[in-house]
Amino acid sequence: MMKGYLTVFMSLSLSVLIGFVLLLTGNATRNAEKVRLEGIADIGMNSVLAEFDIELHKRYGLLYIDASYLGRQPSVSNLEDRLAFYMKKNIGNGSENKPWGNITLKEVRVTEIRTAAEGNGNSMKNQAVCYVEDYGIERKEADASGYLNEVKELDNRNPRQEWISLEEQIAGMELPFIQNEKGEWEEVPLGNPADRIFGFLGSDVLYLLGVDMNGVGTGCIQKETCISHREIANITGAPVKAADDRMFISYLFEKMGNYREVKEDSFLNFQLEYIVHGRLSDYENLEAAAEKLLDWRFAAAVNRVFGDGGLYAEAAAASDELLAVQLKTEFRRPVTESILYACAYLEAIAEVKCLLAGGSINIGEENLSVGVSQVLEGVIPAAAVSEADGLNYGQYLACMLFFLDEDVRNLRSMDIMEMDIRYLTGNIAFAMDWCVERYTSQITAYGGWNHEYVLRRTYGYY
Repeated sequence: MMKGYLTVFMSLSLSVLIGFVLLLTGNATRNAEKVRLEGIADIGMNSVLAEFDIELHKRYGLLYIDASYLGRQPSVSNLEDRLAFYMKKNIGNGSENKPWGNITLKEVRVTEIRTAAEGNGNSMKNQAVCYVEDYGIERKEADASGYLNEVKELDNRNPRQEWISLEEQIAGMELPFIQNEKGEWEEVPLGNPADRIFGFLGSDVLYLLGVDMNGVGTGCIQKETCISHREIANITGAPVKAADDRMFISYLFEKMGNYREVKEDSFLNFQLEYIVHGRLSDYENLEAAAEKLLDWRFAAAVNRVFGDGGLYAEAAAASDELLAVQLKTEFRRPVTESILYACAYLEAIAEVKCLLAGGSINIGEENLSVGVSQVLEGVIPAAAVSEADGLNYGQYLACMLFFLDEDVRNLRSMDIMEMDIRYLTGNIAFAMDWCVERYTSQITAYGGWNHEYVLRRTYGYY
């Protein structure tokens, strides 16, 4: 009887043990399938990241996937296709039974992407600043941040309008009359020597400054194709790290060209001038930058000219030489001031010429290279003497960049990147708001016994 009980007990125990072993084997197989799928997903997502835009990285040091893939319309489905391609290559065709189980890919979806346009370009700015930090780049143009308050004071002044108002006041004054040889009364013309210089206000500023047109590019942009003027896709969110403005200015001067430092193979020669002013061509952008420089230097020169007692006396003496002033002394003060404004404007022209030629000018420059005699001659002056310890053209341009709204600066910077990459690669579909920095995917697959696996992964460069 004891032998029979033992046989039944062992049979039942063996059945339970075999079932337990099969359960462990099944779970081990499923876990192996899951681990294998996770490995395949990780390899696939990293492989997609490895296909970053080479030209964008080479030229601007930025890591992004171009979702247009060199010609196709940019879309999330392009990313899904590439991820599915890499995963299928690693999964195999599923025709063979493997000890770790078969996996069949059911669906690959990219549920979220973060692009260069994220936070109105803050993603791009963050990468740019990381690039500057990694390479230890320090540009002297960024030092202009220490002069912003002084430049802001010049920017708030409007000497042009002051001069225009003064000339309107003079024009509204009644001229004196004198009796001629025939005994007839005739009006005495004022003959203000500042009038010729005043006429320069409406002239082509690049002509006044003697800019060589051979260095001006012929490219003309279509604003509707630029990210700063079209409806932007994939703009939501913001990077965790706040990017430093000063470092970003260093990045812009390192990677982009301007009048004094043109970059090769660029669609626009004067890229930084475009970022500041957003005009359609090199000519218009340089013209706008020169106008702004002229306004700043005019404001600085007015402060100096009107504070120079000796120069005021010279201007008053020149005014007293005019017959109309001798006959009607009410003209003396406004005409004298008009001559001083003319002196200041000629001084500003000389200083901006100096900057464009590669020289430097202090913000609060004290020396004057132009006097009343140049106003009387009515000629455009030569460049002022360069000051080694002043700000150069690039540093004044950096001040303009600092004054820009951050969103405008970021978006126009990406305009330049889009123009150059399209120009260099011929890929007209390239768009910074479809340059992917980070993406999230949801992967669904079947294993043995039709067991379903769902993975969610987020991968990116930063």
